[in-house]
Amino acid sequence: MTKLSLNKVESFIKDLDQNPQLRQQFDADPKDTLIKKAASNPKNDVWIYRLVVSALSLVLLIVTTGILINVKEIQAADKVITIIASIGSAVIGALAGLLAPTASTQEGD
Repeated sequence: MTKLSLNKVESFIKDLDQNPQLRQQFDADPKDTLIKKAASNPKNDVWIYRLVVSALSLVLLIVTTGILINVKEIQAADKVITIIASIGSAVIGALAGLLAPTASTQEGD
C-alpha cells in the first residue's frame, strides 16, 4: 500500500472538483478509485525509472567509447573535448541523482 502525502491528497481533491466523471467513480466506489488514482502516478512506475537510467547509462557508454576510440582527433579539437566532457559530467550527475537513496520520512515519528 502506498502512502499518500498531503500534496497528493490536495491534488486528488482538486481533480475531483474539476472532473465530473472522476467524481461519479469516486461516489460509486471510493476505495477502488483511490487505489487506481494512486497507481496511475508516473513516479511509482518502475519501468519509466529503468528506462531513464538505461538511456543515461547508454549515453555515458557512448561518450566514453567515443573518447577512447578518437583520442587523437579529440586532442586536436579543443572545443570538442569541452562539449564531450560537459555531456559526460551531466550524465554522471543525472545518474547519481537518480540512483542516490532518498530519505524517507515517517509520519507520526
